[in-house]
Amino acid sequence: MCDKKITAFEQQYLTRRHALIKSILGVGSVQLRSLITGVPAALLLGNSHRALADEGDFKYTIFSHLSDGDPLNANAPGTYAENNADPRNYVQHRSDGGGVTGYENGVDFNLGAARVKAAEPWSTLPEDLRSRLGFWHHGTYTNAHSDHRHVIRFHGAIKDQNGAGSAQLAEAMADETYQGLNTILKEPLSVGGSSITYRGRAIPVLRPSAIKELFASSAANLDEMVALRDHFIDSTYKKMKREGTPAQLKFLDRYALSRVDAQEIATNLGSLITDIEEDNPSDQVKMAVALLQLGIAPTVTLGIRFGGDNHGSIDNEVEQTGYAMKDLTIMWDKLKAANLQDKVVFASLNVFGRTLRYNTNGGRNHNGMHHTMLVAGSSIKPGVVGGIEPTKPTGTPVEFKATGINSNNRTSNNPDIAYRDTLVSAGKTLAKAAGLSNERINIRFNGGKIITGALS
Repeated sequence: MCDKKITAFEQQYLTRRHALIKSILGVGSVQLRSLITGVPAALLLGNSHRALADEGDFKYTIFSHLSDGDPLNANAPGTYAENNADPRNYVQHRSDGGGVTGYENGVDFNLGAARVKAAEPWSTLPEDLRSRLGFWHHGTYTNAHSDHRHVIRFHGAIKDQNGAGSAQLAEAMADETYQGLNTILKEPLSVGGSSITYRGRAIPVLRPSAIKELFASSAANLDEMVALRDHFIDSTYKKMKREGTPAQLKFLDRYALSRVDAQEIATNLGSLITDIEEDNPSDQVKMAVALLQLGIAPTVTLGIRFGGDNHGSIDNEVEQTGYAMKDLTIMWDKLKAANLQDKVVFASLNVFGRTLRYNTNGGRNHNGMHHTMLVAGSSIKPGVVGGIEPTKPTGTPVEFKATGINSNNRTSNNPDIAYRDTLVSAGKTLAKAAGLSNERINIRFNGGKIITGALS
């Protein structure tokens, strides 16, 4: 019997795969090197690391970050009028008709015990997801796409581990939870959405399709990965034995996985992502949950779209909101299948929201005065936080902005959180939802206060 010949295409694929794996253990991504070897990136970068986990009930975090400025805020709970005297009657929603329903007047439905009104697609989310879904209204204080990097730093209000300098939201959350979660990585992973950094270093976007290709369930692929991993561990251990401290050697011993363990990680990840086909938001959420399920990283960022930069028309607002409901449902189903539904906090934070009144083209302009953060988790009290008010005190409203927030009852009545502090207060509240102590929250976030009424 003749040996099966390898086609030119197959040879090209094998060569590309081998080069990819070689580059990862050489000058490639620290995140993927850590994923393959099972050795935390802190050690790969030569950084010290405390071996013992902090006490606390920490949760993984998934963040959706986009610099487009999605119009999620334009059809979410909190933007629909409850009576004839309500100024929100002047908020302009997509007119029903032409196959579109449930936007113009909204529909009533429950978020847990809270009765709300919003665009109809929100009511289609699974009831058990809606029982831990919150819509937090706040400002981002900018109208420029390029300021996204400043918004995810809360304009300098998020500090480093020592309470100085500045940090991004995903960076701070990863810093504070990775030890308690005992993840392989200490830094966030990005599988989509807008770019993030970690301590000044750009975090590469690891596209789901590329990760799937790397961890394809091929015996040859796994054998090659394990062999390269064993070589890396051996060379690192020799160096540590010559130059490292006893603590570093002990740390390496702890994370130097056996051949079987390393192969198990690769096999398990490969089996979890078989249904990934592209790099769209649905595939991003599938990959995010798989990475959390294997304890790879404490935080994953991605990008779920709700309409994008829609100056000229709001058609995308309707179409993409429908797709987003599917993405959120997929994420929820995957979390439940992995038994992670009580161990993950999800939140969206874009550069700004959109105007609630149409522009002359029938679209929506940038609105740094009002953004709606979509949050979900077992520690989140379902419902609306804060509210909106006209920017013009009398007559027909020309636009709307976020109100201040009452931290105890989460409404806009008698606020003790000023509008200018709503963004950092949302961040502090997310940190509390993820298990951070009040002491660490006050070190990492400057200003604002925890919205206790938003937490269950």
